[in-house]
Amino acid sequence: MDHIEAASALGQAIVNSQEYREFKAAEYGTVNDKEAAKLLLGYRQAQEAMVKAARGETDRDELENVRAALLEKQRELDLNPVIKRYLDSKKAYDRMMQEVDSVLGHFLGGGAGECSGSCEGCGGCG
Repeated sequence: MDHIEAASALGQAIVNSQEYREFKAAEYGTVNDKEAAKLLLGYRQAQEAMVKAARGETDRDELENVRAALLEKQRELDLNPVIKRYLDSKKAYDRMMQEVDSVLGHFLGGGAGECSGSCEGCGGCG
């Protein structure tokens, strides 16, 4: 198997993984849920206000008000089941991709370093 075939097989394995399928389904659900979209927009606006306030000449009380508003928007996101599903699935997908990256790094680094590719009783790849 050459490198292109191996990369294609890896890509197909990722697309077929439970983590990827759940992440994509949750992403689709978030995009198509009006309440989730509204909450995400509100959160992004609160983030922008926080950045602007932190960079500007905002007094301490106003900065605290902007920070409190941002934290409230974060709480709203945390309580929404559609967004929670998305965030949880994204964490699982990101964790899987980090494992893949670690295995690739192990081989590209000449076998040095740790590999979290879950090969039981690993004595080193070779």
